[in-house]
Amino acid sequence: KGKKKTNIGEILMGIGILFEGMFLMEGAVSVLKDSAFFQQLFTACENPFVGILAGTIVTAIIQSSSASVGILQTVARTGALSYGAAIPIIMGQNIGTCVTALISSIGAKKNAKRAAFVHLYFNIIGTILFMIIFYALHAVIHFSFMGHAANAAGIAVVHTVFNVTATLMLFPFGGMLEKFACLTIRDDKEVSEKNGKSKDFELLDERFLDVPGLATDHCRQ
Repeated sequence: KGKKKTNIGEILMGIGILFEGMFLMEGAVSVLKDSAFFQQLFTACENPFVGILAGTIVTAIIQSSSASVGILQTVARTGALSYGAAIPIIMGQNIGTCVTALISSIGAKKNAKRAAFVHLYFNIIGTILFMIIFYALHAVIHFSFMGHAANAAGIAVVHTVFNVTATLMLFPFGGMLEKFACLTIRDDKEVSEKNGKSKDFELLDERFLDVPGLATDHCRQ
């Protein structure tokens, strides 16, 4: 009956259902690991451009990088996926997840659209820099793990390392990302003399009603 215990129970149940779902997917795709088409598909993904494109498209369609990574981890558990194919796909997943924000920004105010484009530029630039550095090192050092079968933990580590590395690299250039977004979504030509912002700039947006505290704060402003 306690709210705290209920919340803890729901969290544990959610985690359990998540892993049960992954095990069910694993059973469904395990029969494909011996398929010639399946093997050719992931061999093609070892090409960085093909892998990035595949990861982007799949994640954009299902609109969830978490679900997309979960599916990739499930496939990896069959032993049919190498790190050489998994890494580019993971990079593409980070770009594909931006589609959700871009769709959400349709019909929103300009600053909301800019926020969506900052997210997109962050992931595209981060992916380009990460791939250039990674494959340059691979050309010199020749990472032995690239040909090894990927596992779920390894995919999680690669995903985490990419996001942390991209954040550290691009954090000092936040202003540049903001300028890119402002160039993409420009202000109206008529600018008010009072505050230098476009006349259609508003703090009120129906989307804020989902978070009453935020909506109330914006009403005050």
